Amino acid sequence: MHPKLKYCGNHSLRDVQLTRNSHADYIGFIFTCKSRRTVKPEQVADWLKQSEMDESKKIVGVFADDSAEFIEAVARKVPLDVIQLHGSESPSDTALIKQLTGLKVWKALHHDRDTLEEMRRSRGIADGFVIDTKISGHLGGTGISFDWSSVPQYVDEAGHQRVDCLIAGGIRPENIDSLLHYKPIGIDISSGIETDFHKSGKQIQKIEAKVLGINDQTTTN
Repeated sequence: MHPKLKYCGNHSLRDVQLTRNSHADYIGFIFTCKSRRTVKPEQVADWLKQSEMDESKKIVGVFADDSAEFIEAVARKVPLDVIQLHGSESPSDTALIKQLTGLKVWKALHHDRDTLEEMRRSRGIADGFVIDTKISGHLGGTGISFDWSSVPQYVDEAGHQRVDCLIAGGIRPENIDSLLHYKPIGIDISSGIETDFHKSGKQIQKIEAKVLGINDQTTTN
């Protein structure tokens, strides 16, 4: 089975049109103010409408230590399928967001010696996990990968919990073969499918050729 693909950090209509024509399972938008790829919910709602997004693609909203009220307000404006909490949110915070929105909630965790225990603390609460690189002062989106030899233990724990687990951080066409060796459940890519800070059809094609064995021309440059 192929890993699931999430293309995150879409921040323009052109980005959305490219990822809409891709084979991604998830399309991500960053709503927290703590990213250079931050977008407004009104923009995203308009982009999704203009691009006639395929219903098979799930929309993920990324937040980081944002208030429950803010997350709930965004979810009212954008047809989100999943909320991704990428900050220091506790299991009780995750449970509250699930209750308020009625949506699936993923918890992003930074790769560290305590990550497995953090996953276990969220068992039965988080609907999935995103494991990202830990860089001081950054929530994510650094373009730097972690030691992927740890991926199998995250995959095993997610399997025990029967939830998804996506690997993020510094994944590019040039190094994705190394990650695939460890058989991840899912892959979360942002800067790795960009050229000059914008999503690139060529980069997407390279990723999908390696992950899915697909090499088509449905995306453009």
